[in-house]
Amino acid sequence: MKKYIILIITILFATQVHSQYHSVTFKTDSTEVELVKNSEYRIWEETYNNKDSIFYSVRYIKDTTEIHTEGWFRKNEQYIGKWSKYKIDGTWLYTINYNNHTWKYNKEEFKYQPLKDSMKTKADKILQGIFGKDFFDNNIVFNFDGCTSVKKWQTNTTGTYWMQNPYLGSWIEPVYQKPNSFVIAYDIKLSDNELYNDLLHIELDSVGNVYSKSLILENIDKIPKKKFTITKEKAIQTCRQNKLKVSNADYKTYLKFGYRENTPYSGKFYYEVAQEYDEIKDENCKDDCEIIKLFNIWRFDPWSSELLFKKSMKKVFTLHRGCLRGSDFMEIKE
Repeated sequence: MKKYIILIITILFATQVHSQYHSVTFKTDSTEVELVKNSEYRIWEETYNNKDSIFYSVRYIKDTTEIHTEGWFRKNEQYIGKWSKYKIDGTWLYTINYNNHTWKYNKEEFKYQPLKDSMKTKADKILQGIFGKDFFDNNIVFNFDGCTSVKKWQTNTTGTYWMQNPYLGSWIEPVYQKPNSFVIAYDIKLSDNELYNDLLHIELDSVGNVYSKSLILENIDKIPKKKFTITKEKAIQTCRQNKLKVSNADYKTYLKFGYRENTPYSGKFYYEVAQEYDEIKDENCKDDCEIIKLFNIWRFDPWSSELLFKKSMKKVFTLHRGCLRGSDFMEIKE
């Protein structure tokens, strides 16, 4: 197997002079590997068959002994453990520990990081004011997502606007110009294995005033200032105790927010469990047809874990020229 892998890598790099991009996929006894080469990097992505683990390694094309970045993530693309990043000359930039959401960085490279950190502290306090400290400490996670830029007033034919010029970089990139716009994005965590990415974000100006915020923060209603108690395991156990239509399909779980007005969930988070139990479609369905999927649906209050709703519902999908579009969940009228 080792000889086979070496042969694959040799073939991949033999094409380097002829192509800017090339990829190959192969299998080992326990993994599936995708090896990609582009003009800058060689990327090794190895997915383990019997583990919720993917190893990801990026090296520089000009010198494949030099690591660009390397680490592990889950199959749902959630980063785990320690990830480090380096420049092509081997200069260490940073190391992030995604298990405890901390990081260390090269102070020579990240000269504006103290300013960015001070803005994040202000954003943290805004979220604590909305959700309470208990929720912030247990259910809100900063996974180093966000960006910085310089914004200026610019005039065009339709008016004068506060516009980005230039974009400086993501939260974990060194910036070499003082930013005046800071976007800080947060995940919502229900457990170590259940994270909902980038649901909350706040944009602050140069003095820490809120310039914009995510739709959830714009529309959220009065909420209990305490942590969520719902988990995937707890919700599924309740679903099994409150059965609907018979199904052997997996339970799919989602943390959702009620954006629409005049609904039972307006301005609130709710936790939804969906289980498909039937599908109705034309046997000759190929390029243009309608597909109806039937589901068992349970909805919970994520703060109290109370079961709020259980009902069989449907989604209507339209297949047109290979493109599938689906509706929201709708009640099934007998």
